[in-house]
Amino acid sequence: MLLYTAMPLELVLDGIDRKYNFKEIDVDGIKLIIEPIDINHGKIVRLISTNPQDYLNSELSPGKIIEFKM
Repeated sequence: MLLYTAMPLELVLDGIDRKYNFKEIDVDGIKLIIEPIDINHGKIVRLISTNPQDYLNSELSPGKIIEFKM
């Protein structure tokens, strides 16, 4: 693979060796990929849905912190 960039190599490869701990959860029939923050909270990374209306829901936008309810 070739990558042509004016950015320093350290910036381009920053975090490449980081291990991500993503989980897939189901919220009201909508699949979400989340990154757990602690035992009760997670950050939404990705929304997986075939319904375009789900992407307009601000409560499910990537970067939003959600609380797990048992």
